[in-house]
Amino acid sequence: MRLLYGEKPSRLRDSLEAAGMRIYPEAYMASVGLSMLVALAVAVVAAMLLRLPHLLVAPVLVLLIGYVLPGVKARDRAAKLDMEAPFAAAYISVMATGGLSPYASFRRLKGCDLLPHTARAAKQIEVDAHLKGMDPVAAIERSASQTPSKEYREFLMGYIYTLKAGGDVVHYLTARTEMMFRDLAAKLRAFGERAAMLLESYIAITILSTLGIVIVYLVSIAFRSYWQGGFSSESFILYAYVLIPAMTMLFIYLSDLSSFSEPIYETAPHKVFAASTPLLLFLVTTMFIPYLAPEMKLLPFVKPFTDFLTWIRVALNLQMGFEPAIGLGIALIAASIPAAVAHEHYTARRGRSVANEVTNFLRDMTEARKTGASPEACIIQLSSRPYGSFSRYLKLVARQIKWGRPFRVVYEALKKKITSWFALINLYILVDATDVGGGSPETLETMARYGEMQASLEKEKMAALRPLMLMPYVGAALMVFSTILCVNFMASAALSIGRQAIPQTQLITLIMPALVFQSYLTGILTGKISSGSISAGFKHAIALTAIALAILIAMHGVQILMG
Repeated sequence: MRLLYGEKPSRLRDSLEAAGMRIYPEAYMASVGLSMLVALAVAVVAAMLLRLPHLLVAPVLVLLIGYVLPGVKARDRAAKLDMEAPFAAAYISVMATGGLSPYASFRRLKGCDLLPHTARAAKQIEVDAHLKGMDPVAAIERSASQTPSKEYREFLMGYIYTLKAGGDVVHYLTARTEMMFRDLAAKLRAFGERAAMLLESYIAITILSTLGIVIVYLVSIAFRSYWQGGFSSESFILYAYVLIPAMTMLFIYLSDLSSFSEPIYETAPHKVFAASTPLLLFLVTTMFIPYLAPEMKLLPFVKPFTDFLTWIRVALNLQMGFEPAIGLGIALIAASIPAAVAHEHYTARRGRSVANEVTNFLRDMTEARKTGASPEACIIQLSSRPYGSFSRYLKLVARQIKWGRPFRVVYEALKKKITSWFALINLYILVDATDVGGGSPETLETMARYGEMQASLEKEKMAALRPLMLMPYVGAALMVFSTILCVNFMASAALSIGRQAIPQTQLITLIMPALVFQSYLTGILTGKISSGSISAGFKHAIALTAIALAILIAMHGVQILMG
């Protein structure tokens, strides 16, 4: 511990508390040391068997990961709490207008899975107050002092100061919440600029690096009789299928750090893609890998697929070598279509379209409640009004209320049918506000105002990200187009200057599938940056993969015509 933290071992304790890792510092360092020993044993055996001595750095990497992990988790927790803080503050403010104290609101929030990080903090507050015997205000103050989130800490510390000074707590909560939503709107505007910068950087890096690597590889091939060094096929495969995916993962992580992402998201598209993974592996094994390992073409279950690709190549009047690019494109598209359809079903039909109507419903219910009607009567009355995709769910709620079912039971049933976090958090606040204050007009007015702020934030987010959608399509098309031109130019130059022909079939077999795969990864990153969800990238990945294949075929056709 002294080696990493010097004379200040308390730094590790503070980092673990900020990260929410409930473990003693000594136990954490012991687990890191054990992981280092296991990594050392595995690295020694692997280095001896594979004759790769650089694998011996694995224990050092484990130590570095153990050192930075608490800090990374603390920053991630801070970002998540910063995002949840305005909505948690809105909940506490609405409950306060109904006469509930912030501590009692935290006790209700401990079971809210829509705000998972706030719920964990609320559970710790209850543990400090009930099990450790702390005063509730002191427990809230302790939670604020240990959190890495600035928004969360300032909100709670302001409440504690107002309470101790004898000020108007309800006024502070509502005013502070409105300010937090305004700050969140400013962050969303800034995120639009950062997202554009991330996408531009990724496209520029991939285009330039791919062109540079292709040029180096072509020069190595063209002058292999004069120069035995250079860039090998194995190095190009390592770049295309290891380095580019690693770079994509890095940009996805950077996007996740700086984006406004909802605390929970729909996992059904990811499950559908996981179910399609066997199909992807089978198609890649039968339609792509045999061209990198020709001995696999002799396998009985592979030959029908290679014959099918040969038939496609002949039908399109392409030269030999295009089969693996077509096969990889078919594999990626076939495995991604079910996930893309699932994303549109769960996110668009049951999520985004519903969220747009919930805000209108909240405002109408607030106005109806001001007439003196009960919350139940308001819902039954409003169920006859058109609210787009939300209408069928509202009619279901009204029917269950007529049967005498309580709001909480109705909400739990509705939660299984709606996937939009934005809609669910508003309905959750509505249910709790009705339970606490009877859904008074003042409480509903506060809730409706916050709901409108949330809707405004969502519109600003979509407006900021909409211009980004064209950029990856232009970038991917430019990457494929410029790389093909570079290959054709270098082939002609090698024949004219070096007096030897470049094996174009080998080059097409190696380079073209890499362009298709890189276009697919660009689509995945586009979806992540534009909507905050990787599942949104499946439709962009399918489109970009199809575009890459179309450009490959079109460019070859143009080359034949010009030839």
